[in-house]
Amino acid sequence: MQLQDLEIFVQLYEQHSINRVAKLMGFAQSNITARLQAIEAEFGVELFTRSYQGIVPTENGKQFYQYAQSVLQATRKVRAQMKPDAVSKRHIVMSQLLFNLLVVQQKQYSLAQNTFDLLSSTEILALADNDTDVVVTYANFSNPGYQEIATDNLPASFVVAASQEEAQLPYLVNSDRHCPFRARTLRRLNHNMTNVQEIDSWDSIIKLVKNGLGIALLPDYLTAGDDFKRIDSKHRFKVPYATFTKVSR
Repeated sequence: MQLQDLEIFVQLYEQHSINRVAKLMGFAQSNITARLQAIEAEFGVELFTRSYQGIVPTENGKQFYQYAQSVLQATRKVRAQMKPDAVSKRHIVMSQLLFNLLVVQQKQYSLAQNTFDLLSSTEILALADNDTDVVVTYANFSNPGYQEIATDNLPASFVVAASQEEAQLPYLVNSDRHCPFRARTLRRLNHNMTNVQEIDSWDSIIKLVKNGLGIALLPDYLTAGDDFKRIDSKHRFKVPYATFTKVSR
């Protein structure tokens, strides 16, 4: 059992929904279920029961929640007290929306071992051969100085504020001309800019949508809470992204 298994369990206990936790943490629902089943098998107990309200912790589940919280708190305390070895850190260039998922939520990249620059797609496409150690981006990146080592997809949907209707709202797009979220939005509108507003900040776009002032194509992990709703449940999008490392010379 890994620390991330305990983090998943705590989220399940607090959210009461496997589907919601999968979206919040950026995992497939089947992965969350498998991790939970692995914990239950290891301890030989049932931690949750299913009901029309979602998942409900059993008495064993309540006890395990206290255990998980104590382990995670102790781990955070130990990490804070430890002095890291003096090692050189990797420099990683990453698209902003991927940083929030891969670093903040999923913790795939350690802040202690890496330094980060969050760049726009246009800035990433302009990188020189030796500008960074790792590139993680949904930009159409192609540079002979880097080799692709992994690919994945970022699920996304068109959303509005939960209390808002779609009618008459403008579509909000990032002003970065190489942003794939912008490109997919404009394709949806047949490149008609009449009802499009360009915003030079993802944080501002998210806040505007949350406050009922626009429609935007956003990653599902950002809109999994109760503040947003999809405007088209039949059409979902998968924005591809890739990881590149610097080629050794």
